[in-house]
Amino acid sequence: MSNQVKTDVLQADLYINGKWVSEPDQSYFESLNPATGELVGTCAIATAEQVNEAVSKANKSYTAWRNTPIPERAAYLLKAAEVVEKRKEELARVMTKEMGKVLAESLGEVGVVSATAQYMAGEGRRLFGETVPAGFLNRNITMVREPLGVVACITPWNFPVALASYKIFSALIAGNTVVWKPASEVALSAKIFVEVLDEIGLPPGVVNLITGSGKTVGQTLAEHPDVKVISFTGSTEVGQKLAEMSNKTLKRISLELGGKNAVIVLKDADLDKAADGIVKSAFTTTGQRCTAASRVIVERSVKDRLVQKVVELTQSLKIGNGLEEGSQVGPLVNEDQLHAVEKYVETAMKEGGKIVSGGKLVEELGGNYYEPTIIENVKPNDTIAQEEIFGPVLAIMEVDSYEEAMEVNNGTIYGLSTSIYTESLHYANRAAKEAVSGLVYINNGTSNAEMGVAFGGMKMSGNGHREVSYHAFDVMTEWKSIYMNY
Repeated sequence: MSNQVKTDVLQADLYINGKWVSEPDQSYFESLNPATGELVGTCAIATAEQVNEAVSKANKSYTAWRNTPIPERAAYLLKAAEVVEKRKEELARVMTKEMGKVLAESLGEVGVVSATAQYMAGEGRRLFGETVPAGFLNRNITMVREPLGVVACITPWNFPVALASYKIFSALIAGNTVVWKPASEVALSAKIFVEVLDEIGLPPGVVNLITGSGKTVGQTLAEHPDVKVISFTGSTEVGQKLAEMSNKTLKRISLELGGKNAVIVLKDADLDKAADGIVKSAFTTTGQRCTAASRVIVERSVKDRLVQKVVELTQSLKIGNGLEEGSQVGPLVNEDQLHAVEKYVETAMKEGGKIVSGGKLVEELGGNYYEPTIIENVKPNDTIAQEEIFGPVLAIMEVDSYEEAMEVNNGTIYGLSTSIYTESLHYANRAAKEAVSGLVYINNGTSNAEMGVAFGGMKMSGNGHREVSYHAFDVMTEWKSIYMNY
């Protein structure tokens, strides 16, 4: 334990089979506020044996849960939506303390949890099967969706509870049980979320919370024969490793990975709207979103005017502690992320980039703060034009045509989100078709998903599965075909 300032310190144990548990010699890690360095709380480090225990309890509770009528499962989710709203302020403040996003964003995220619970409860009435015409006399053929068993949900720190709700609620309504491994940076937020699920009276073992190292928890879950599904959101590198480990047991795996998202701005675009969309997409959550805009691909004739507008809006943003009123850009989640951003900016300068705004640590605030940064004179193959930074850094690239812009847009290993600003129906429709992205926005920023719309990426941004909509059931269920002769 370090000598950090302790303010309202919380403790998160493990949640297994409906109880908060810990061993007498349980080890704990610290959750530190990235804005102040203060100790937010301590969280249990699960052993492999405890992970196995959680999977065992989830597996034992699976039969009873899958046989629970879907409307009854939906009732639990609707109750969860109510309880989450009651604890909205508390949960939002803990999220902001743990990972730094401004309080307004955290409050909005808790609202997403409620909306997801309500949406998935409704989808419980729509888990339709199919009836297929038979090729023989006196035969009926039906196909039905069935759950798979234990689902391991592995979630990142940038959206501590919203992304978890996508996975957990779709798994539960489909009839699966859950073992949840949140990112260590936000384990206390996960504790409060699970307290909500405990309060609504979910049967023991249906949801289990395991915190600790990715190596111990993640690897144990990926290789465990009783885990039937891995649902993961995080880096492409970790996703690849999970896929390799999961392959040994042929478990289903859903990967929602990184992005190198671009906003294309054509010469006929409304530059004021484009600039507003770019700044919101690039610097909301301090750029720590898989859908954050980190590239602007602009036609040369309007580049200077667009950059001027983007710089003006960016420099008006207030950097500060997410709990302080008026703050718009919080700290980066930890020192490692802060130094990673520093290194990317240094690399960009070595490769010929020119900083037109930002580019420095905000040392006077005392936390992991970095100025929202805009770099022009970036070439398509430069490091900051190819690698996911996950921080407040925006690369400006000039092109001479729509065709060149789309070539640059598609010229990375990622394919998550693409935005284009144009007044032309011709180019808008071409972009919708030609962008190699799971998400395409016309005259909107890159980060504006809605409930019920399939979310996920192409290429190295994912492995083809989708979340947020009923398409999640392609991961959470499997088809059974039933032939009945009479």
